[in-house]
Amino acid sequence: MSKQNPKQPFIFRNFVNSFHYLYQDAEYLYQIAQKPEMADNFEQVRLCRTALLLYIFCLEGLINRAIDHFLPGQLHDYFLEREDRFGIEDKWLLLPLVVSEKETFDKSRYPWSHFAELISIRNDFVHPKHDRPAYCRVIASHQWEPLPWNEIPKDLGVRETDVVYRQTQIPKDPYAIRPKHIDKAKRIVDDVVAELDRLLDGKILANDWLRSDEMTLIYPPNAKLNDLPSKAPKQDAG
Repeated sequence: MSKQNPKQPFIFRNFVNSFHYLYQDAEYLYQIAQKPEMADNFEQVRLCRTALLLYIFCLEGLINRAIDHFLPGQLHDYFLEREDRFGIEDKWLLLPLVVSEKETFDKSRYPWSHFAELISIRNDFVHPKHDRPAYCRVIASHQWEPLPWNEIPKDLGVRETDVVYRQTQIPKDPYAIRPKHIDKAKRIVDDVVAELDRLLDGKILANDWLRSDEMTLIYPPNAKLNDLPSKAPKQDAG
């Protein structure tokens, strides 16, 4: 066994940037789903719907971090004590009003219209209904594929909004989600983040705050960065 190092360890602390890791994980899964060998493979469906959720979840991570970072003084403490009372859309609308004192998102226009629908998709995954219909086309007795809404026979009386979300055209059937739908979700996420940055006078993208992970040396007490060893200590063989 290796001998215990008698010296005090150096310890860093950081506060997890949920937007960054969720967005990066979504990107990773999305890239795998687009590989040629994934076409017509059920694993592609799993990758796509997981990437979709991660892209949406990262928006909640971003606004919570931005509220903590940019709300001033007493308003910061007041809001965080009551944070659970606000929905994600309320937070996205509130922050620009408080920080920039100019304007907030125009709820009648893109990207808000599509952002709001992504939140609806997230809610439908988190709180699934028992009666969400899905329609499949039979290829063989034990083989079928999701049927696009515009190919469903009209005499079945199925409305477009029964099977796809109106703004994004993302299927409500989780088995029908494909890379093209993730591409659309990713563009909406990027555009709504860019709009938040504009409303906050560039604070989101400045110095890559969006993705930053600040590491702080907190132990031993009074330790400085130049105290860190230049290389890892050798371990004694047991």
